[in-house]
Amino acid sequence: MSAEEEKKHDIDYADPEEDAKTKVSGLTDVKVTTGTEGENCIYKQRVKLFRFRDNQWKERGVGNAKLLRNDNEKKIRFVMRQEKTLKPVGNFLISELPTCELKPMANSDKAYMWVCNDFSDGEAALEKLAARFKSAEAAEEFKKIFEASQVFNKDAKDGKADLVWAETVEDIEEVQEDDIDTNKTADADGEGGAE
Repeated sequence: MSAEEEKKHDIDYADPEEDAKTKVSGLTDVKVTTGTEGENCIYKQRVKLFRFRDNQWKERGVGNAKLLRNDNEKKIRFVMRQEKTLKPVGNFLISELPTCELKPMANSDKAYMWVCNDFSDGEAALEKLAARFKSAEAAEEFKKIFEASQVFNKDAKDGKADLVWAETVEDIEEVQEDDIDTNKTADADGEGGAE
């Protein structure tokens, strides 16, 4: 067989996947903006987030709750997207007390609640939120880092030069099995009332 015949023969039996790739042309890569550019993740934990509406706790979603530090603006904020839809369910600047004061949920050592100016629906709204964690240890770790973030934001706002910078953590999106209690309200006993 000649070289030309071999070339024709190879084309007839080309890999269908490779052939499909070469048929798509003229497309350019699109830069995806997440809204978190220029921010470093200092905390990430899978949680179930709730919002207090109509005198009861309603689930906002399950996903990775993150604390993101903007090194240029010296601010730390809470960001959470619903795991499957990537819809923002929590987005607020961690502010000083009395706002964003963490309080344990009644009858549960795995959940905390707080009040904040949440921007997850596009505009600022004063919301009462709660997060339930996989374990009491995970909840305590969140409380420790959340309160340290409040101190960082207050010190940065006051112009202090000796800020304590938290180490960054790897920020890779992973979907995990549903290891957080499902179909329950934020209170461990199933009661949906206020504290």
